[in-house]
Amino acid sequence: MAEFVGIDPAGARRLITSMDDAAQRVQTLRPWLSASIAEAGTDWPAGPGAEVLDGVGRFLDETRRDLTWRTQTIERVEGTASQGGLRTAEFAFGDATEARTAGTLAGKRTLAAWQAYQKDPSVQNWEKVQEALGEGQGKTADAAYSAGLLATLGAGTFAGIFAAVSARNQNDARGYSPANLAKAKKDLGPLAEAFASTDAAGTLPKDLRDRALGDLPIADMAALLGLARQSREFLVQAGTTLAQQSGHREDEEDWNTYWLVKALSKNGEATQELLASGDNATLLLRPEVVNDEGRPGFKKLLAAALDKALAPGAGVVTLRRDAWINVIKVFGDKTAWPSLLPEPSKLEYFPPLDGQPSDKRYLPGDTKVIPVPSPIGQVLARHISQYFPELAVVWSREHDSLPTAPGEGWRNLNAESVVNFFGGLLRDPAALSPLRSGYGGFLEDLDLGREHPFGNASTEEGREGQRRAFYDKAVRAGALASLFFSGLHEADLDAEENRKFAVELLFLPLDALVGGWAGHLLADSVLAGATASKAVDLAWKNTLQDEIENFLDEGSPEEASDLVDVLVDSQLSAFNASRESHGQPPLGESDLRQLKDIFYGRLEPVLEAALRARGG
Repeated sequence: MAEFVGIDPAGARRLITSMDDAAQRVQTLRPWLSASIAEAGTDWPAGPGAEVLDGVGRFLDETRRDLTWRTQTIERVEGTASQGGLRTAEFAFGDATEARTAGTLAGKRTLAAWQAYQKDPSVQNWEKVQEALGEGQGKTADAAYSAGLLATLGAGTFAGIFAAVSARNQNDARGYSPANLAKAKKDLGPLAEAFASTDAAGTLPKDLRDRALGDLPIADMAALLGLARQSREFLVQAGTTLAQQSGHREDEEDWNTYWLVKALSKNGEATQELLASGDNATLLLRPEVVNDEGRPGFKKLLAAALDKALAPGAGVVTLRRDAWINVIKVFGDKTAWPSLLPEPSKLEYFPPLDGQPSDKRYLPGDTKVIPVPSPIGQVLARHISQYFPELAVVWSREHDSLPTAPGEGWRNLNAESVVNFFGGLLRDPAALSPLRSGYGGFLEDLDLGREHPFGNASTEEGREGQRRAFYDKAVRAGALASLFFSGLHEADLDAEENRKFAVELLFLPLDALVGGWAGHLLADSVLAGATASKAVDLAWKNTLQDEIENFLDEGSPEEASDLVDVLVDSQLSAFNASRESHGQPPLGESDLRQLKDIFYGRLEPVLEAALRARGG
């Protein structure tokens, strides 16, 4: 008879932990109380003694085990109602003992049907196997039931049934297609869920786990992931094996990798751990895996998995960092760039509207081609800003004298890989907006205009501290702009977008300083405030824009130095104008020369890199 159960799993687990602690204290106290009673002798008053603690311990242990069983089960039951953390469901069994007994009996019936089928593989005997397997529907989410079922069946029978179902339903050499797995789910679904629920509870037979990871055919391993929500540990271990076998081959779709990625899209912690170790990131993100168009929605599933693993605050800090470093290294190799290209273009039909086309550039009946942004590139561009400070240090280590050394993990990353990573992202113009926004936030956090660039404190020590702080921030701002600018010229962008973003990058370091003095730096704009906007006007309304454009198209090394002079002089003028508007005196000649040297050093290397990228 079904039992209605309502549990808050998070609260229940906290209570289980508290009961564990209480039971341990009971065990610790028991011998001390017994010894004290014995020592007291006749002075101990009549009545219960240390045996009371035995009863308390039994109660705690029994209650803890029952609550653990209920919590594990309700967490796995599909379609449980949830409100405010409380989950409700109907349980098939009243307690874990009843559930395990029922699972054992079901296992015996299934084993008998399977043995009969092995002796006589007739249609009738196979139908009896199917009938026995069907008994587990709706029950194998219960880890106690599943433990009895799997222990009785054994690893050999489990693998044999998977092989038999595979022979009847699998038409694809590279794994079950969604249609074929849907057919197989009726038979294999209960077994896959039993495997998952016992693994999560820690009661999965070791020989069965070893067989699933070592001897089970790859397609059956992938089916386990596609049929049930497996544990993080199993998903990572199976994922490592499946990643090694991934990739499109001839005319066969790689459905095994599809089921892996679909499982990862629901488990960010497993994705994070998988990407952080070995060659998994390289294997899963290479173009022949990502761009296999025969699997609908694959890129979106992969993007969802990356989103859960790489978003700020996701999972374990060190694993997220290591996963990101590996992803950057993958796209630091230009051979992986095709994985980040926009999706195959979407065609939009423009029918005549009252005799006029909806877009005047197209005639009635024309077709317009619109590239769809890469979902993978969008995730990476949106979340990489959390590591902008570290990436700026990676650049500065190779190009500047910034005293800060890269943190743990980042020492193994070089500036060229980071430049190529941004280049890969920027091949898709849709990456511009999130990167620009992230850079604005990075500059805002730097608060570049907070300190006087050369110090105005009352003591020399205070002024020196201000100068050091300003220089450190200026180097970091310029370093990240350099990474973007260099990446931009590794990419293939539309000329107009390229030019616009290049101008913004060249002006950002000092623009941020001007915006800092004004106190209105915005994350989604180059500058903010009336004074700051004058620098943008300078870039777009006079010959400076033309100079930059001409330089990027056909500049020479000599012109790089000339252009840097023009840029820095113009921005220094804007900087002094900003100070004056806030009632502060302009910088002296010596201070201006030093400031010019600082920003000259920020800009010239990336301009020369742009020339090299364009063959100058």
